[in-house]
Amino acid sequence: MSSPVVVFVVFIVTTIQTAMSGPFTLVHKVAGDPSDYPLETVASTQTPSHLAVSRAKGSIAIHDLTTFAVASVLSSPPGHNARILSQVLFDNSNPNLLFAGDRAGSVVLWDVRSRTSALTWNSYAPVLSFDVNCNHSLLAVGTELVGEDAKINFWDIRNAGGPQVASFIECHSDDVTQIKFHPTHAEAMISGSTDGLMCLYNLATFEEDDALYQVIKDDSVSKLGFFGPASEYLYATTHMETFSLWTFEEANKIYTFGDVRGVSPELKLDYLVDCVYEGAGQRLYAVAGSQEGSIGLLDVNLGQLSLAYTLNGGHTDIVRAVYWNTQAGMLVSGAEDGALCVWQQQQQQQ
Repeated sequence: MSSPVVVFVVFIVTTIQTAMSGPFTLVHKVAGDPSDYPLETVASTQTPSHLAVSRAKGSIAIHDLTTFAVASVLSSPPGHNARILSQVLFDNSNPNLLFAGDRAGSVVLWDVRSRTSALTWNSYAPVLSFDVNCNHSLLAVGTELVGEDAKINFWDIRNAGGPQVASFIECHSDDVTQIKFHPTHAEAMISGSTDGLMCLYNLATFEEDDALYQVIKDDSVSKLGFFGPASEYLYATTHMETFSLWTFEEANKIYTFGDVRGVSPELKLDYLVDCVYEGAGQRLYAVAGSQEGSIGLLDVNLGQLSLAYTLNGGHTDIVRAVYWNTQAGMLVSGAEDGALCVWQQQQQQQ
């Protein structure tokens, strides 16, 4: 049980000593309507060329990542009510396709080039989270609690228009806020909920009792993700603004950080946005923000969160979305002031 912790300490401490990246500078800002603020900013996991920005009134703007110009806008067809979006995700095999989940109960697959919807999967309950596995065979969708059921629905996306493969209704007793497949193991998945549970699955079978092999008890789950050289660790943030680290397969707790508000004496932090893993340096960062729009990037070490970077002067309200390309040193943030800000990281001389 102790060996995963030792490995974690080694790669975190080693990379902190060799990091040479400098501060961030605001290089571009796009003002926007505060009533239609950005909800999420995502790019393709392949060579990223475009950024998808979902907004509060239901549209998705596709930005060119070089010029930051809007290449296209995806929105509900004429005569249809705008849908409240919950998540967007580029297809992991084709960067011209984009999945979008909404609270009307659907996950829609958009063709970014033609601005048309190609496929729709309906969960008949508000969609809060979803993911597609690494071999592009399975879509998993987590729903809001409706009546007595909060569901995780599965489709084989190779079978266009086909029926559900399975539906899990026993694992969670409240809203399923997070669904994540492992980046390299197609049958490995984790879900998180406001019931305070994180559930680990082996989807070699769709018998719910057999597929579920570990349950982690925590607080109401806000964000989940994999990190580490082989994605062998998990991070989890909660709606209580706490933060914890776990081993994936064994579900062993590595460390639980308390309330991150007040963790830094240099910057007032009020909430967690998400976490970002820098693969080249093998470093995990927690992204936090203030009510006034400042952003803090926290270096995650065992037993300690330290303020690594501060991004000030871009926003004046709560930051909702952050996309950070650690290889390019570029970060894009979106906030309730309606603005999108582009930040560039400077490189320090050795």
